[in-house]
Amino acid sequence: MASDDRRRPTARKATQRSTQGRSTRSSRPSSTPRTRSSRPVRQPAAKRTPRMSKATPKPASAPKVPQVKRSASRPQRGTRPQSGREAREARARQVRTADAMGIALRVVVVVAIVAAVLGVALLVLSNTSTFQITSIDAVATDHVSAEDIQKLANVEEGTTLLNVDTNAITQSLMKNPWVASVSVEREFPDKLKISVTERTVEAVVVMSSRSVAWYLGEGEVWLEPMNLDVTDGQSADDVALEKATSIGAILITGVPATVDPVAGSKATDDVIAAVRSYLDGFSSDFASQIVSFTAPSEASLSCVLESGVEVSLGSPTDISSKEEVVKSLLAEYPDELTYINVRVPSSPSYRKIDSTNVTAGTGAVGTSTTGDAASSTSSTGTSQTTGSSNTTGSSTDSSTTTTGTN
Repeated sequence: MASDDRRRPTARKATQRSTQGRSTRSSRPSSTPRTRSSRPVRQPAAKRTPRMSKATPKPASAPKVPQVKRSASRPQRGTRPQSGREAREARARQVRTADAMGIALRVVVVVAIVAAVLGVALLVLSNTSTFQITSIDAVATDHVSAEDIQKLANVEEGTTLLNVDTNAITQSLMKNPWVASVSVEREFPDKLKISVTERTVEAVVVMSSRSVAWYLGEGEVWLEPMNLDVTDGQSADDVALEKATSIGAILITGVPATVDPVAGSKATDDVIAAVRSYLDGFSSDFASQIVSFTAPSEASLSCVLESGVEVSLGSPTDISSKEEVVKSLLAEYPDELTYINVRVPSSPSYRKIDSTNVTAGTGAVGTSTTGDAASSTSSTGTSQTTGSSNTTGSSTDSSTTTTGTN
């Protein structure tokens, strides 16, 4: 027991040792003995996380913090690729673009060289006698002769198939009113073939002098005049009608003296335009039945059908309504009518023959012929009213009936 007391320091010695190592102690009298019970209670300081060295293992109980992945929609800084794969793809695209540009440039250069070589070769060949034109095959038509074609083509001597100006040939041939289109073909080694297509004749127009008629072609172009060789027992209109019928054209008679055709020019006259309006406004079936028009003025047009019936049309208005009225009357009185007036389609008038012996009319004025004297008289009355579209009039034959008024 004695040894144990020697080893245990007394309270005073313990207090002295603690004061030697500390510079800051409470200033209480050194004589006051300090016992374990009187020692001030120290407040625990804030717990600080100890700094752990690399070798210090993490506590096993520490929870793992989950890693948050960056959203794909988060804007990236700069244009630098996010990965090595993207960088490699970008470099590959640049290489491919450069290769494509290089190939395109080489192709352009090659094409330019080939074009230059061909141009030089063509220039050389075009001025040599290898393909020099030695013959021209001109295909004639009804109104354009081979001599006319060669003369208008005007191909100079020494011209070759390679340097011949086909556009100039076409423009020169188109100066002929009959020419609608031109075809120029090269037949190597030394032949040039030229063919033309004529304009279609749409009408034969008899001038007011009754001695000259004009061909009116497609597109309302005046083509050329035609002399009317009238013999005994014929009229100028009848001769012109025969000519128009032979070529499948419409006859236009009674045009005023103001119509002055010029070959190659367009017909701008009001009466010609009025006839065209009717032909375009009628149905194709009804228009094909018209043989001739009489056109003293725009407001006084009339036509004659294949059956010989004369139809007073007037101004080119309500064309479809006028056609319906004419067709209705012809269906109601088949082979009986000689004259129909539809200048006012809502109030038409007509003239018919009470006879069973009626035949189709002939001539440009639609004269009807029959087998008995009574009907013949009626036909004469109808012929006398031809061109007088303003009034219906009454025939000298009592068998003729007039309906309606103008």
